[in-house]
Amino acid sequence: MISYFKLFRWKNLLILIIIQYLLRHCVIQPLLIKEGYSLALSNIDFALLVLATVLISAAGYAINDYFDIKVDRINKPHKIILGKELSRRKAIFSHIILNIIAVLIGFYLAYRVENWILAFLFIAVAVLLWLYSIRYKRKFLIGNIIISVLAAFVIAIVWVFEYNAIISKTTISIEELQINNFVRIFALFAFLTTLLREIVKDIEDIKGDAKTGCKTIPIVSGIRPTKNLAILLSLLIIFFTGYFQIKMLQVEIYPYHWLFIYLLLTVQIPIVLMINKIHIAKEKIDYHIISRLAKFIMLTGIFSMFLLYFIFSFPAL
Repeated sequence: MISYFKLFRWKNLLILIIIQYLLRHCVIQPLLIKEGYSLALSNIDFALLVLATVLISAAGYAINDYFDIKVDRINKPHKIILGKELSRRKAIFSHIILNIIAVLIGFYLAYRVENWILAFLFIAVAVLLWLYSIRYKRKFLIGNIIISVLAAFVIAIVWVFEYNAIISKTTISIEELQINNFVRIFALFAFLTTLLREIVKDIEDIKGDAKTGCKTIPIVSGIRPTKNLAILLSLLIIFFTGYFQIKMLQVEIYPYHWLFIYLLLTVQIPIVLMINKIHIAKEKIDYHIISRLAKFIMLTGIFSMFLLYFIFSFPAL
């Protein structure tokens, strides 16, 4: 059982669950109340949505390890699970079963919100993760973009189903809701920070990737241009976060100055430190540390949702 938890990256799945619940209860719910609405998706249906997202993510981890075993023997031999603790056959079987359950849940939820098109989102994600593992992960940039889009999807899917649940019961335009802007901001932040981390990880794993015929950015373009790209993305995140902070300060309804300070301390200053680390990095361990720091920045930025709950609920603070 422990081996399955390792295969499915239980820590990442736990973070996924926390993020989706934070978005629902710290951002979507208080803003809906402000607009005179309430959550339309039941707690059980939302739990099923989170479960489907978790299952399809776990299936993606399983199939990724299945096809990556040769690369992992070089890049991270100490973390190999398949062939040691679990057979590859069990991994592919788990992948199939988890995807089937997730897709079935997706069809049920699409029925509940009266939009059958949404059912095919889960099929599309499952297929995309399969293609990523067998082909696109080894291609120039496209694999990085796919993972970054799916990181944004984890956030966006919460509002997509909630909004469809609302319009199935009442008439409302998405443009009328401030929630739409916040979801876009968090989804874009998740996309950019994930893309940054994926690029850094490509430099970290360059040795194994090169020996197995991968065409990642550092292999094709070289380490220095890849480092420059990572620095450029870091600067983009700083400016994007700063633009968001300025816009929030212009809104006098809520005490957004607390959010300004939080993002400055947990996102922008750490990114400045990370840029310096990227510039001087030489060894594999250096890029591993940078990758960890990028993940920390992504999580602290996303977890600002918790602070938003207090800002929306207690505007007098």
